[in-house]
Amino acid sequence: MRQIIFIVQKEFRQIFRTREMIGIIFGMPLIQMIILGFTITNEVKNVPLLIADNDNSQISREITQSFANTDRFIIVGYETDPVKIENAVQEWRAQIVLLIPRHFAADLKTNRVPELQIIIDGLDGNSAGIALSYAQGILTQYAGNLTIHMHQNQNAAQVHLLENEERMWYNLNLDNAQYMIPGLVVALLTIISMMLSAISLVKEKEIGTLEQLMVTPIKKHQLLFGKIIPFLILTYIELLVVITVATFIFDIYIQGSFALLAALAFVFLFTTLGFGIFVSTLTHTQQEAMFMSWFFMVFMLLMSGFFIPIENMPDVLQKLTYLNPMRYFLAITRDIFLKGSTLSYLLVDAVPLAIYGLIIFLLGVLNFNKRLA
Repeated sequence: MRQIIFIVQKEFRQIFRTREMIGIIFGMPLIQMIILGFTITNEVKNVPLLIADNDNSQISREITQSFANTDRFIIVGYETDPVKIENAVQEWRAQIVLLIPRHFAADLKTNRVPELQIIIDGLDGNSAGIALSYAQGILTQYAGNLTIHMHQNQNAAQVHLLENEERMWYNLNLDNAQYMIPGLVVALLTIISMMLSAISLVKEKEIGTLEQLMVTPIKKHQLLFGKIIPFLILTYIELLVVITVATFIFDIYIQGSFALLAALAFVFLFTTLGFGIFVSTLTHTQQEAMFMSWFFMVFMLLMSGFFIPIENMPDVLQKLTYLNPMRYFLAITRDIFLKGSTLSYLLVDAVPLAIYGLIIFLLGVLNFNKRLA
């Protein structure tokens, strides 16, 4: 045990000896979280909207005003000529067109169920789908308010009253940061723990000190744990710092237990540290270790559901995501942050994560010992 403590002390001295290493471990993740927290978003704002109001009634103007009173859309003009409308979409001046037909208000008051037309530029399918959802939400809300108003001013038997009730259970304000920041925390933990553990072990090999350590009475497992424990401690400190800073900047909060998150993070770190050890056995320079670590991390990030929902992936890729440990820890982190889930609800992800962590860590350790033998 004393040998491990001595190696841990040596690693901490070596880490804090250079300012660059401190900046990499703590400074860069904070900068990345702040920048990515503001830039990575599923929200769509200021969508160029063209109004084609052929009715020009009080109700059509109220509908137009409903779109003007939100930051989701920005009205770029009013036009009724079909040719000019098509040109506006072709020239990228408008991405969505709201077409209100003639006699819309009159048909609405006489219960003829008039229809509105929404024309969307589908070149960017994701933005188009989100913009359509926004538009439908605005129209649904206006229709509900209008129906209630007509119900109050006319005979109830002449009006079909439609009541639409929506209830959000989690993330009540639909705050994008509440959903994205937990994913960023997982991504930063993955990058730092995997890359630094790989580089640290390769550095000893590259400068020739690994051979010197091996001729000492220190055993292989003592050397390995002595190299890993400092990064495990630093990763936990980084987790605490990142969440604290995110709380103040993005006003996020953890609904569940931070202790449970820390415990399951320990299980996940077995996976990333195992990957780091495995990479160190396959490379000979720090540059090689960095590039190989990045190769694994790109796969883990893209196949975790962080950028693209897993449900939107092809069936083959959805099955491949089960081989990605980050998929499970990302789901765990978001559940703890947003839902306050307890361990009983997290077992479906925690159990496979623990199995993967144990397998990957053992493979990394065995391969490390084999290379040193």
